Parts: sequence; C-alpha cells; structure tokens
Amino acid sequence: MRSPPAVAVDAISIGLQGILALINAALDPLLEAITLALEDHIFKMHSEDFTSSTLSRDIGDNPDAPCSGYIQDMQDFIIHVQKSYIALYECREILSQRLEVIVCRTIELFVRHASLLRAIGEGGKLKLAADMAQIEFAIGPLCHKVSDLGTSYKLLRSFRPLLFQTSEDIVSNPALGESLPHSVVLHHLFSRAPNELKSPHEVAGWSLGFYSQWLDEHTSEEEKLALIRGTLEAYVQSVRSRGEKEFAAVYPIMLRTLQAASGSPSP
Repeated sequence: MRSPPAVAVDAISIGLQGILALINAALDPLLEAITLALEDHIFKMHSEDFTSSTLSRDIGDNPDAPCSGYIQDMQDFIIHVQKSYIALYECREILSQRLEVIVCRTIELFVRHASLLRAIGEGGKLKLAADMAQIEFAIGPLCHKVSDLGTSYKLLRSFRPLLFQTSEDIVSNPALGESLPHSVVLHHLFSRAPNELKSPHEVAGWSLGFYSQWLDEHTSEEEKLALIRGTLEAYVQSVRSRGEKEFAAVYPIMLRTLQAASGSPSP
C-alpha cells in the first residue's frame, strides 16, 4: 500500500490542528474560571490564624487531621467541578493535559502564599503542614497522580519539612536551590523575623495580591532575589538610622542564603 501524497497529509494535519484549536478554545472559559477560583481559595490562607503556639504534633503528617477552612472549601469546589463539569467532557487526553497545568500552578501558588505568611506559631506550623498534606488529596480529582507532577510536587514536598527546621539548618538544606528556590526560602525566613524586618511587598508598599501578581510577571529568580536584596538593604539602613548596631538573629542567615544564590556582596 502506497503512502498518501504529501499534500493530503498536510491537509489532514492542518485540519486536525484546527479541530484541536477549537477544542482548546471551547475549554478556555471553563479552565480559566477554575484557575481563578482556585487562586481565590488559596489567597484565603491569609485570613487564617497561624499564630497558635499549641496543636497536636501528629497533625502535620495526618491527611485525616482537621485542615483549615480554605482547604476544605477548595476540596468541595474541586469535587463539584469534577462531577458537574469535567466529567461531562469526552476529550479526556486534551482535558487532562490542560488540567495538569492548572494543578501545577495551584501547587506553586499554594507554596508561594505559604512562604509569605508571617507570625507563624508552633501550632501554626503544624496546621500549615496539615494543609499541605490535605491539598495533595484535594487536587487529586484534577490529575492522574499528584506524585507525577514533577517539580511542582517536589516543591510542595520539600517545603513542608522546612517549617520545622531551625533557620541554621535551612541554609544547609540539600533541597535549597534545587526543588526549593532560594526566593521561596527567603520569603519563609521573613516569617521568622521581627516586625522591623519587613517583607518585600511591605517595603515596596504593595498588597499581597499585587506582589503575587508581580511574582507571576517576573519569573526570573534573579529578579525576585534582587527585590529581596533591596528589602534587606532597606532594613540595614533603618537599623543604622536608629543608631543601633545589632540586627535580627535571622538576618545573617537570610544574607547567607541570598549570597549562596547570587554570589553578590552583602548589603
């Protein structure tokens, strides 16, 4: 049997590409709505109280432990979306590929906002760890297997133990600079600092929402580190302007982390 003429193959290929484009265009409104809704659920993390100093120690590793309200709401939303919308589509392969992108984005955004939390107590760390365990189950209906999500899954898994490490241990964490970007770790270290050492968005006069948008638009790790460096420089200037000579205990550790990432001289 002879191969079909090249012109026929090209015509069929163009037609299939057009069909694929139409399918994706039809899916766009639904998937965009799902993405925005998941982002809204994650942002509600900042309305939770993570300042508690007490909580059962085993809660962080127990997927059945009580989780924060925003996680439960997210889980309910995902179940609703899966049953009421996603299950109706027959283009499984295309839909699965698109949903995987959304799930990866959701995980990365979750870790971002978790790293931006401040004033986390010991009980709050356990509560946040429980949320991290639960989100793996919450997003399950949107993908084949959460553990197959590559760098996004590794990021989530690497961030959780970070909560319980000392600041000194964080600097030598083997995941630092690998599955854990330096910028994410530095954001978390701000949570261990006194109020005088403000977070980057506070120094810039931005809201958390605007800062998250800025991080979306500036994907380069170098740009993120440059902003954090400027934040630390502003802190040093404020300390010196008050005539003080001592810095927050976490500052040298943050500086070492920044230097390890950029190789720049200290502020």
